[in-house]
Amino acid sequence: MPRFAFGRLLDDSTETSYTSTIRNYTTSQKVSTVQSVERAFAILKAISADWDGLGTTEIARRVGLPISTVSRLLGTLESVEAVERGPRRSGFRIGPGAIALVQRVPHHRHLTVLARPWLLELAEATGEAVTLCLPDGDQIYVADQAQYQRRVQVQDVTGQRFPLHATSSGKVFLAHRSEEDLTRYLERPLERFTAATITDPVVLRRQLSNVRKRGYAWALEEYDEIAGVSAPIYDGAGAVVAAVNLYGPAFRFPPEGHADEMARLVVRTGSEISERVRN
Repeated sequence: MPRFAFGRLLDDSTETSYTSTIRNYTTSQKVSTVQSVERAFAILKAISADWDGLGTTEIARRVGLPISTVSRLLGTLESVEAVERGPRRSGFRIGPGAIALVQRVPHHRHLTVLARPWLLELAEATGEAVTLCLPDGDQIYVADQAQYQRRVQVQDVTGQRFPLHATSSGKVFLAHRSEEDLTRYLERPLERFTAATITDPVVLRRQLSNVRKRGYAWALEEYDEIAGVSAPIYDGAGAVVAAVNLYGPAFRFPPEGHADEMARLVVRTGSEISERVRN
């Protein structure tokens, strides 16, 4: 039976063609929307990696999109406060709208997002891997990792758990435990993973005392053939909620004569992230 559409008589063949056109248009619109979301998210990731802000040209270079496309998407993101212009309109940075969303997620995920730019910066400055570690009972949990591209790289350990007494971040957490909790932990046998693992509670207590005084902890091939140095991250109440860990293969890290410099960089990074967490 003939049908009318937009004031015109449609036969069956015309109707089929018309329906196909509408379906193709709808599909095209869906693909376009998904592509826009993917591109917007890529832009947000690029901006989040540089807390000082990025200009439109640099964002376009990093995400591999035309400047005109990036400019259009930035306009939309700015309108919903997902991004904002930095001081003197020098570039774009993550805006209050996106930060407000982040603050509603569980604390560990919130912290991971906030700390990410500093992890990347430290990895770039040292040429080694950097992790954000969280206390998880009597273990540490690796919440995030930033890695500098080198010929010999360490494994990405994001999502894995490790013992407290044999890792630098674990020692940071132990050093800031209450006396009661620390005693409980040390009363049990401490597992030996390598010849360098400290399993004597008296020796470990002495080392943890130094960690509290110095503000950082080293672990040198105590779990595997890795050397690392960690510093605490504090919340607004002064509690240690995480640790930033700089590490690499023991044959090259720390660089000879630069151990103190590596420790200073880690402590500074931990302090800067702590300041951001408090604010």
